[in-house]
Amino acid sequence: MRKLCLLIALTGVMTSLQCWALTVNVTRIDGYYTFPGGEFNVASVASDPNFTKILGEYAPSAIVNGGFETFCDSTSTGIQNNPLNGMIAPGDVTIGAAWLYWQFSQGTLSGYDYLNTTPGGSGNSGRAKSAYALQQALWVLDGQTGGDVVPSAGAYYLNLAYSMFGNTETNANNGTYRVQELFLSYVNPNGGQTVSQPMLVTVPDGGLTMILLGVALSGLGLVFRKSRAA
Repeated sequence: MRKLCLLIALTGVMTSLQCWALTVNVTRIDGYYTFPGGEFNVASVASDPNFTKILGEYAPSAIVNGGFETFCDSTSTGIQNNPLNGMIAPGDVTIGAAWLYWQFSQGTLSGYDYLNTTPGGSGNSGRAKSAYALQQALWVLDGQTGGDVVPSAGAYYLNLAYSMFGNTETNANNGTYRVQELFLSYVNPNGGQTVSQPMLVTVPDGGLTMILLGVALSGLGLVFRKSRAA
């Protein structure tokens, strides 16, 4: 329910906050994913200093074609057309998922095959296999229970999170790791906006985070309060 409220609220605040928004293209690169999960590539549509700051938080192994590699954080929301408007907010990211993605973004995630990106990989080897496994673990940790979730496929990364946090891996991240959600929406040419799958993002410490979150949360707080009271 909380994620749904965030997605709905995004469509309400995005129009009035274009000056604070990121405009991005989300694509998939052969050799980096296995359908339906795996890595996505988020790249800025135009030169944007805010996006450049975000990109600076990623290791070279997590940057492809000028965009950062990430994972979707919903099994119930589809990918919409590019370009997409984005707004960063804490979302529902658990501490286990944040920890795993943080390490991925730094190029240090245990067991992750960053190097073997052979195109045409079906997910049985190389980076595509690692991406599929990590995606499954992230979905489980962030409470996604759709039909695409295969917990056993992400067992290695789930066990890493369990070992790290001692059965508190599904607690809220609360800023322990600088991983949040990039909520996305597509501007429909016929009017209005359609929400797209949210993505994980490693954010800079300091200025950019405060700017984006301060503006976004002022619009989202009322929605949360109404949701809890309902």
